[in-house]
Amino acid sequence: MTDVIREIQSTRVTDKTREIIVERITVESHMTLVVNGSVASSFIYSAGHEIELVTGFLLSAGLIEHESQIDCLEIKGEECHVVTKEATLRKEEFQSQLSMNNEKLLKVRDALTSNQKNHYATRGFHGAIIWEIPTGKWFVCEDIGRHNAVDTVIGHGMREGYSLSQSMVLLSGRLVSNIVSKCVNSKILMIASMTVATDRGIELARDAKMTIIGSLSEDGFWLYHEGAVKVT
Repeated sequence: MTDVIREIQSTRVTDKTREIIVERITVESHMTLVVNGSVASSFIYSAGHEIELVTGFLLSAGLIEHESQIDCLEIKGEECHVVTKEATLRKEEFQSQLSMNNEKLLKVRDALTSNQKNHYATRGFHGAIIWEIPTGKWFVCEDIGRHNAVDTVIGHGMREGYSLSQSMVLLSGRLVSNIVSKCVNSKILMIASMTVATDRGIELARDAKMTIIGSLSEDGFWLYHEGAVKVT
């Protein structure tokens, strides 16, 4: 597995002093995604969860509706080639009444923050967690790109049989429109962040009947819109 952190000799400047010390920095990996013969995207990402990243991107970008549409996925070097097929009719997932309270939200936040060892080592990673609300199953990803972290947890959820329509995603970065749209396309009904949302991100969530929360902390949070998941 490719390392996601490396050490370098760097000069630490403090006031008028300089000191040569070892600093930990993030490692970039690059991958071009080719879908059905055409370039679909290029990733600058943190290595380790390539298949989850690609499958999550395919779903969140609206290129597939289900993992069964991936006919072939092959990674060679810095290229990933995917062949997709038409969707077959599948039964809609059962929708139950979902709710989250402040205690559960902080539990999700703690699961994310306690598994961000790479970020604490370098201050160079974003984090995201997918949490299946009825069961409490979860998965955390750290990546140099917040979009990649979101795609990877979505891809993991899809591959591991999570009910995405009964899951939430919490991330460390802002809830901008192209992040929110990933969860909308993936049928996720709740998105939250430890920082804030933008106007267009909130509008997209509202239009999709998605619950969207910002600035989650012990002191409370912003409930920008209460949609399918009720906050009790």
